[in-house]
Amino acid sequence: MQSTSTESPPPSPAGKVGNNSESNLQTSTDSPIPSPARDVGNNTDIVRDVILWKRKSYSVATLLAATAIWLALDVYGLTFITLGSWIAMFIVAFIFFWGCIHMLLGKEPLDMSRMYISDESAVEAGTKLREWVERSLRFLLSVSTEREWFVFAGTVASLALLSFVASHFDLLTLLYVGVVVGLTVPVVYVKNEDRIKDWGQRIRVRCHTYYSTTAERCRTYYSAAAERCRTYYSDTVERMKKMKSKLQDKKKKKTE
Repeated sequence: MQSTSTESPPPSPAGKVGNNSESNLQTSTDSPIPSPARDVGNNTDIVRDVILWKRKSYSVATLLAATAIWLALDVYGLTFITLGSWIAMFIVAFIFFWGCIHMLLGKEPLDMSRMYISDESAVEAGTKLREWVERSLRFLLSVSTEREWFVFAGTVASLALLSFVASHFDLLTLLYVGVVVGLTVPVVYVKNEDRIKDWGQRIRVRCHTYYSTTAERCRTYYSAAAERCRTYYSDTVERMKKMKSKLQDKKKKKTE
């Protein structure tokens, strides 16, 4: 007697093929993952790195560019529009030849369409500008209303020094000197921060001591002068009373 098989037949490979085709179709219809866009404004630390010479190539390039611009405008007598036109022509020609070289070598040209300034970068720049303006206003108020004599003296001395220097140099030279100082002084300060703070604290203590001594002498002199004035005033009043009494006695004698 032949027994019938109760086992179910194995699944046909068509189902697997169908499932694989569906998965392949699903993955093929998905949009490709876009390449990450490049945020131009998301470089807030570049300026600090350039000033502190953490990116030496950028720092050297900035210093050389500032020197070249100063030489072209101040020494060789070029105008700003002429120099800007030459720089723009050089940049356009460089980008054009760079694109042509990429096409000849069969490489894809640089995609500049993905470079943008994000909203976060714009908001951060606006916030930093607002904080800088608020700090400037608070500094002006501290100098003018809070009677901080050291800050007031330092501000007046700095403005006087700037006025004296500006009377001997033009604006372009001052800007170039500002760039050079901005690329040298912060590095020196960071490397010798402890020594500079110690030296500044000593100078501050000495100035405070000198100020206290001078103020005490002025108060002593003022109190002595006020005492002398009061004594002289009281003596004068007493003499006037005596003279008045003598005149009254003479008048009485004459009437008698």
